[in-house]
Amino acid sequence: MVGYKPTPQQLSLHNSKKRFRINCQGRRSGKSFSAAYEILPWLLTPNTRGWIVSPSYNLSQKIARIIKEDIMVKLKLPIENKKEVNGDLYYMKLAGLNSELSVKSADSPESLIGEGIDYLIIDEAAALPNKLIWEQYLRPTLSDRQGWCLMVSTPRGYNWWYSLFARGADTNFPDWESWQHPSSQSPFFKDNAEDLKKELTNETYLQEYEAQFTSFSGKVYPYNATVHTQKDLKYDPRLPTYVSCDFGFRKPGVVVFQVKTNPKGLPTIYQIDEIAMKQNVKTEDLARMVKAFPYNIAAYFGDPAGGGRSSQSGISDIEVFRRMGMRIRFRKDAMTRNVVNGVSHVRRWFEDANGDAHIFVSSKCKGSIQSYENYRYPQNKSEQSIKEEPLKDGVYDHQNDALRYGICNLFPIKSRLAGVIDW
Repeated sequence: MVGYKPTPQQLSLHNSKKRFRINCQGRRSGKSFSAAYEILPWLLTPNTRGWIVSPSYNLSQKIARIIKEDIMVKLKLPIENKKEVNGDLYYMKLAGLNSELSVKSADSPESLIGEGIDYLIIDEAAALPNKLIWEQYLRPTLSDRQGWCLMVSTPRGYNWWYSLFARGADTNFPDWESWQHPSSQSPFFKDNAEDLKKELTNETYLQEYEAQFTSFSGKVYPYNATVHTQKDLKYDPRLPTYVSCDFGFRKPGVVVFQVKTNPKGLPTIYQIDEIAMKQNVKTEDLARMVKAFPYNIAAYFGDPAGGGRSSQSGISDIEVFRRMGMRIRFRKDAMTRNVVNGVSHVRRWFEDANGDAHIFVSSKCKGSIQSYENYRYPQNKSEQSIKEEPLKDGVYDHQNDALRYGICNLFPIKSRLAGVIDW
């Protein structure tokens, strides 16, 4: 490939003769280039057929764009046939060689049936929904022509892809080999690791950039009463105060917080009050409780879903608050609406990758403290995604949702932290 200079780690992958190769690699470290390099010799081999497959067409285009630029443009190879939609490459066939490359998406399993192939690149393999995509759709395509497969991805906890990664070190699977390449070991990685650690949770940093398999099961937030609870935390009239609401008839929740700058120059959240209902309550009554807070409120935040019409009042929860003089603010962007991203964003406030806390809770907020301590992920099953949303149990989720709305609105998510956005 024109201009491609593989690292020693990448050379190890390229020199391997194993049929099934698993490359677990951190972000922004050149894994897409190494995958494209594997494709190039086969495109130049007559009568070969291969696929690039990812969880979505958008992800598959990362490698396809490299192929397009280096083969179709730089090498000036004659293309007999190609299919492009809005500049995205879906298929190409080299003139005189009869070699074919197709770009496919795992979210359309029906497109993964029907033909044998010589090679298969699975990009962001760990993000595939489950192992059935590999076992029932992709693996059979390699049988007739004894094709090979390279899977490249950052990890996604101890899910189905980890079991394939483990085969690389298992002598019972002689056709398999695995690699683990942290971003910090790559010359292509340009981000400042210390800055990333301030923005991300420790689990997320280790997973996304150190290429480590971490588990997101169990407790959602690392709430520590000794660290996060403060007995003498009081309202400071000099600071703006924010109220965030989780609407709903069934045990709604409200958190009240202020923001200060810590000695390191980073914002720190101080929760000074709450409404943690243990019984159902009408939105009108909840609004009166919020209105009664003895604080100078700078802004009110809430769930965008609160704009829907209530079956009790005939008007939306947000409208109820508006009529009482409280304008509810909320963001509608996909980044904020994604629960997994939001939870990861909030978790960073409880503990960043350096182990520092950026949120403290008054000891009088007993309902919130109990909710933060007991907020959990569902019990993982063998076929469940590791990166799933926390439990909606109707007990501990309301205060946590209220906190998430407040933080994600006041401090917007700038980049993908844990979900499926902005790969």
